[in-house]
Amino acid sequence: MHPQGGGQPTDVGTISAGEEQTVSISKVTLDRDSGIVTHEGTVTTEPLQVGDHVKVSVNAEQRRILSECHTAGHVVDSAMARCGQVLPASKGYHFLDSPYVEYKGSVPPDERPKLLEKLQHAFADLVKEDLETKIETMSRQKAEGLCKTFDLDMFAKPGQPLRIVTVAGWHCPCGGTHVKSTGELKKRQWGITGLKCKKDIVRVRYGYDKSSDS
Repeated sequence: MHPQGGGQPTDVGTISAGEEQTVSISKVTLDRDSGIVTHEGTVTTEPLQVGDHVKVSVNAEQRRILSECHTAGHVVDSAMARCGQVLPASKGYHFLDSPYVEYKGSVPPDERPKLLEKLQHAFADLVKEDLETKIETMSRQKAEGLCKTFDLDMFAKPGQPLRIVTVAGWHCPCGGTHVKSTGELKKRQWGITGLKCKKDIVRVRYGYDKSSDS
């Protein structure tokens, strides 16, 4: 299961050994120093034992919408670049309650309404273009050439390869889950919903049409 991290919530699901032993998993975490992944949850039947052969089942619908949300956050990055706002990203919050991406920089107050409109159109265009998502593991040297606005030390130790995700033509070091193309964001009508600037931070909010879930 995918652990919580990188701005993306945890997977949920079950770990079972036959019909008599099941654990309902509510949170997955990763210790980056040791590489140990911990699955937290509730034992609803007989407890699992060391050596048991188990089946791991991820809640597919939860994984799907979280992957859409994370991909949509990267489309925000690409929309910013398409609108001439290539700012260093400082934070991504890809939770469903109120997702956003933050950048270091500022936008003059009188330019914000027009920029928001341009971003919304750029995001919609990128979804219509149905651009393929690409995921690669590459050397730090190659990653540095593609991801010039990112501090790669935040994602890997010196000398270690990096996982680079390309969404809508925008390259980003990322360990999260994603959908196969921007066109998959069309069904739930993902889009940019707001722009706010405070203390040299630009926050771009995005979301989806929740009525599409009904």
